[in-house]
Amino acid sequence: MSTKISLATAPLHDAAAMAEFLAGIPNSEELAKVLQEREAVSSRAYDDETWTARFVGSDGHIVKCFAVTDITIDQAEMIAAAAIDVVNFDEAGFREVVSQSLGPTFDPGD
Repeated sequence: MSTKISLATAPLHDAAAMAEFLAGIPNSEELAKVLQEREAVSSRAYDDETWTARFVGSDGHIVKCFAVTDITIDQAEMIAAAAIDVVNFDEAGFREVVSQSLGPTFDPGD
């Protein structure tokens, strides 16, 4: 297994883009309700079955979700501690945080 990082983003005012964004997130109903408020928010979730962590952030205008696959819940917690405000990261910056958090165990797959 190798770790993969993906980024999804959408403007909160664009219903079609939000529908597509939320479709890629399991059990996204509660997240959708929170995002409807169009306030700054930061959240994370871990899926035990797929070993996937999702880090979601919104500034009230756009929402971003970084998904990191093939990591343990402990590794997800290390990333969360380093990437507190994910909305301020681009994909390269988030990859750097993951690399620093996981150290030599990080093998970024493509």
